[in-house]
Amino acid sequence: MDPRLITIPFSHFCEKARWALDRAGVRYTEEGHLPVFHARAVRRAGGARQVPVLVTDEGVINDSTQIVAWADARGDAARRLFPEDPALRADVSRWEDRFDEELGPHARRWGYGKILPDRAFTTAQMRKNVPAWEHAALRLSYPIAASLLRRGLKATDAGVARSEAKLRALFDEVSATLGDGRRYLAGDRLTAADVAFASLAGPVLLPDGYAAWLFSYDEAPRTMRPLVDALRVTPAGRHALRVYAEERR
Repeated sequence: MDPRLITIPFSHFCEKARWALDRAGVRYTEEGHLPVFHARAVRRAGGARQVPVLVTDEGVINDSTQIVAWADARGDAARRLFPEDPALRADVSRWEDRFDEELGPHARRWGYGKILPDRAFTTAQMRKNVPAWEHAALRLSYPIAASLLRRGLKATDAGVARSEAKLRALFDEVSATLGDGRRYLAGDRLTAADVAFASLAGPVLLPDGYAAWLFSYDEAPRTMRPLVDALRVTPAGRHALRVYAEERR
């Protein structure tokens, strides 16, 4: 049977795993769930607490980076995201780990902090690619679900402000790296470093290729626009948007 990818569809970590599977040409079935509701599906599949989780004939894979590596080993060698060269591979892994630890969590906190106050907008966007009963339950229990998310993510006003500052600093660092004119973060072709950066920056850049799971730039609340607009025009932001446009299929 095809592997089963359990996701929160709009999660940028799930998009990272989805992108790697698509690039490798791996056929899979996606099973989307809403935040909080996803925990039951993950436990039943034998996974850990978080998504994405990939259920395969070989076992359950619990982490987006491990899913990328699993998919990469099954794709065309010329299109693999982890290079064979040890030094280059170490550079790619260093960037990817950095994005997992900093970009992903801060983009998530900032994004939720901006949309959760708008109940109508948030519930409308969260209906995509999830069971109808979960969406109905979310609408009824929204104050409780939103409170759980805010508390779990520390998405207070102060927390969101700290995350915004971290995002700006990280984009400055990536922009400086790209300042020598290179087209990719490591090496001369797309790697897991670029995929991790582009996908995990999705909530703060809103590339067109991400709109099917989240929402488009034009749909974004006005409270998001100042940071989104500022980051989009940086060298790092332009790089991520280009990678999405050219490489995401």
